Amino acid sequence: TFIVSGISTLKALGPTAARPLPRYATLPADFPAITVTVPASVTAAEGFTFITDFTGPGLPTAAPYVMMVDNQGEPVYYRKLPPNQAGTDFRKQANGLLTFYDRSVGRFRALDATYATVGFYYAKYRWTDHHDFQLLANGNQRYQSYDPQQIDMSQIVPGGYPTATVYGLIVQELDPSRNIIFEWRSWDHFYITDTNASLAATVIDYVHGNTIGNDLDGNLVISSRHLDEITKINRQTGAVMWRWGGKRNQFTFINDSRGFSHQHDIRVQPDGTFTLFDNGNGLDPEYSRVLKYVLDQEHLTAKLVWEYRNTPDTYGDSMGNAQRLPNGNTLIGWGSGLPTLTEVTPNGSKAFELTMAHAHA
Repeated sequence: TFIVSGISTLKALGPTAARPLPRYATLPADFPAITVTVPASVTAAEGFTFITDFTGPGLPTAAPYVMMVDNQGEPVYYRKLPPNQAGTDFRKQANGLLTFYDRSVGRFRALDATYATVGFYYAKYRWTDHHDFQLLANGNQRYQSYDPQQIDMSQIVPGGYPTATVYGLIVQELDPSRNIIFEWRSWDHFYITDTNASLAATVIDYVHGNTIGNDLDGNLVISSRHLDEITKINRQTGAVMWRWGGKRNQFTFINDSRGFSHQHDIRVQPDGTFTLFDNGNGLDPEYSRVLKYVLDQEHLTAKLVWEYRNTPDTYGDSMGNAQRLPNGNTLIGWGSGLPTLTEVTPNGSKAFELTMAHAHA
């Protein structure tokens, strides 16, 4: 049995009205053990770290949790989820609600400051993807979804399956009244052969989008894991403005001969730089790192200006994130790798690190 497990993380101030767990509350017997390997220094950012313990079928204890921990690694909130129904993308939204993807209902569950469920959010499509749900400041909702099509892949590649199911990516934005105000389909812009996934499989997830970001000009950037690509999309027309990485790369890399692979969490920072978590799948050697680039979008150059590579190397072949914090630190979730998360200062020193017990494939 192939087991994918790991952690997704985010750091933010918790709900102001919420009461944390009593200091000496007894945790459930199946709660994952947390070990602080680098105690929080004075340079660690304030706030709680939001974590989802992602487990899968076949684990001895398949009871996942969503949780918040403080800078001592102590849980201040947790919610046990049904076996094999791991939550993802636990975060605090712009309006103060806490949300996470609840696989048991296939929607994003919203919690208020008392941790009570106050509603569910979902795309107006076949189902809602578990990656990167955003409640925008204007009340709009932004989702990713998937559009499966049956395609005769034998007409596209040698050895292709004649009745393969191929999943396209949908990016959808709804207004507060749940009217669709923007929808983008990968079928209109990406060829199936752009992927680095196997094209001989019976089921092909050829894009596998995992992040929707905002550029400073109001347009969108998306991360597509199976394309090894970041793509900029015109927010008004849906046209592809540029493609960075992968088979269709248009950029010249500067100060970086390695590039990125199977990346996550592309974000445009307030200063216009781009940050991402590079999983590094298939690169030689395989290790994960966090990258910060300056992009010249007119001349199509990507200059690497900062990176963090763990010592010794950490390789998270799936999941992962890199959150730039208000104090300039970066919180790194290593996905399926260990340690679980590391907070580093701009000069690369560790301000906080913890490891959570979880299984690997």
